[in-house]
Amino acid sequence: MPLSRRTVLRTAVLAPVGLVVASAAAGVARVITASAPSLRPTATGTSATRCAACGAAGHGMLDRECPAAPRVL
Repeated sequence: MPLSRRTVLRTAVLAPVGLVVASAAAGVARVITASAPSLRPTATGTSATRCAACGAAGHGMLDRECPAAPRVL
Protein backbone atom coordinates (compact mmCIF):
# COMPACT_ATOMS: atom_id res chain seq x y z
CA MET A 1 0.00 0.00 0.00
CA PRO A 2 1.63 3.24 -1.07
CA LEU A 3 1.89 6.07 1.46
CA SER A 4 -0.15 9.05 0.32
CA ARG A 5 0.14 12.69 1.29
CA ARG A 6 -3.28 12.55 2.96
CA THR A 7 -2.16 9.71 5.21
CA VAL A 8 0.96 11.58 6.23
CA LEU A 9 -0.97 14.79 6.94
CA ARG A 10 -3.70 12.94 8.84
CA THR A 11 -1.07 11.23 10.98
CA ALA A 12 0.75 14.52 11.56
CA VAL A 13 -2.47 16.14 12.79
CA LEU A 14 -3.75 13.23 14.89
CA ALA A 15 -0.47 12.33 16.63
CA PRO A 16 -0.40 15.42 18.88
CA VAL A 17 -4.08 14.93 19.70
CA GLY A 18 -3.31 11.36 20.76
CA LEU A 19 -0.46 12.57 22.97
CA VAL A 20 -2.74 15.12 24.66
CA VAL A 21 -5.44 12.50 25.26
CA ALA A 22 -2.89 10.03 26.66
CA SER A 23 -1.45 12.70 28.94
CA ALA A 24 -4.91 13.66 30.20
CA ALA A 25 -5.77 10.00 30.84
CA ALA A 26 -2.54 9.56 32.82
CA GLY A 27 -3.39 12.66 34.87
CA VAL A 28 -6.86 11.36 35.66
CA ALA A 29 -5.40 8.00 36.67
CA ARG A 30 -2.96 9.75 39.04
CA VAL A 31 -5.79 11.74 40.65
CA ILE A 32 -7.92 8.62 41.12
CA THR A 33 -5.00 6.70 42.58
CA ALA A 34 -4.18 9.54 44.97
CA SER A 35 -7.78 9.86 46.16
CA ALA A 36 -8.35 6.13 46.76
CA PRO A 37 -7.20 6.12 50.42
CA SER A 38 -9.62 8.93 51.30
CA LEU A 39 -12.53 7.13 49.59
CA ARG A 40 -11.87 3.82 51.33
CA PRO A 41 -13.89 3.28 54.53
CA THR A 42 -11.98 3.12 57.80
CA ALA A 43 -11.46 -0.19 59.54
CA THR A 44 -13.84 -1.02 62.37
CA GLY A 45 -11.80 -3.77 63.95
CA THR A 46 -9.02 -6.28 63.47
CA SER A 47 -9.07 -9.89 62.39
CA ALA A 48 -8.77 -10.79 66.08
CA THR A 49 -11.89 -8.84 67.08
CA ARG A 50 -14.18 -9.38 64.06
CA CYS A 51 -15.52 -12.50 62.41
CA ALA A 52 -14.46 -12.61 58.76
CA ALA A 53 -17.42 -14.80 57.83
CA CYS A 54 -20.32 -12.73 59.19
CA GLY A 55 -18.74 -9.45 60.41
CA ALA A 56 -19.90 -9.74 64.01
CA ALA A 57 -17.69 -8.38 66.77
CA GLY A 58 -18.76 -10.92 69.40
CA HIS A 59 -16.81 -13.91 68.11
CA GLY A 60 -13.97 -14.98 65.82
CA MET A 61 -14.22 -16.70 62.47
CA LEU A 62 -13.46 -20.18 63.77
CA ASP A 63 -16.13 -20.03 66.48
CA ARG A 64 -18.69 -22.82 66.11
CA GLU A 65 -21.49 -20.42 67.12
CA CYS A 66 -21.02 -18.20 64.05
CA PRO A 67 -24.28 -18.06 62.07
CA ALA A 68 -22.27 -18.10 58.82
CA ALA A 69 -20.29 -21.22 59.75
CA PRO A 70 -20.87 -24.16 57.41
CA ARG A 71 -23.21 -26.79 58.82
CA VAL A 72 -23.43 -30.47 58.11
CA LEU A 73 -26.90 -31.46 56.97
